[in-house]
Amino acid sequence: RRAEPDGEPRGTVALLTGCVQDRWFREVHRATIRVLVRNGWRVVVPRGQACCGALAAHHGRLGAARRMARRNLAAFAGAELVVANAAGCGAHLKAYGDLVEGEGEELAGRVRDVLELLHEGGIEAPAGNPGFARVAYHDACHALRAQRIREQPRALLAEIPGIELLEVPEGDRCCGAAGLYNVLQPGMAGELMRRKAEAIASLGPDAVASANPGCTMQISAGLRALGLDVPVLHPVELLDRAYRAADA
Repeated sequence: RRAEPDGEPRGTVALLTGCVQDRWFREVHRATIRVLVRNGWRVVVPRGQACCGALAAHHGRLGAARRMARRNLAAFAGAELVVANAAGCGAHLKAYGDLVEGEGEELAGRVRDVLELLHEGGIEAPAGNPGFARVAYHDACHALRAQRIREQPRALLAEIPGIELLEVPEGDRCCGAAGLYNVLQPGMAGELMRRKAEAIASLGPDAVASANPGCTMQISAGLRALGLDVPVLHPVELLDRAYRAADA
């Protein structure tokens, strides 16, 4: 599978599809491809790739995590850059050297979060608005702490006309999803979810931007528990909607 930009491409990126993101948030993949192509990148989706293995590694199943890593090493061999749009997956791919010495370290050096890549390369400023005026930005722990990605998504969202970007009170506090934590420790995870949802609700946003599927599910559940119908979208979906609004 391959998507070509108009004109000479800046380069070629291989997209990690993953498991949770691909099955429950496939529209994030579609938006990712459209935004990358819009900004001059050729996108390929290699066959034969597997789950990144993060959840297995977090649960101590290192044998399974290594098997998944080796499968992805084969799938992404020769790729110029490997792009992830799930913060947890990107952080784990960047740590492949801990699982597979040599090859894993080499692949880790070619991995970029999609927001990191778009910020580095620069984007076409969107001319439209995605339909939201007030957007609260949530920092996923695996983006903020593991990958040191903080300013890049904020800078990209600031390019969208008509958006007021809102900072969540105590925004660096975990939402409680944390890989398998919400399954293994539902009591504490539920308390963290409630605190995060209340902090977001205090801002009165029209939408929430979240770049990790676990966070997206957790925050969505927390907001529903408060009786709020606030969409939780990946930042790349907001960029995609802004581009399409201008093209309509």
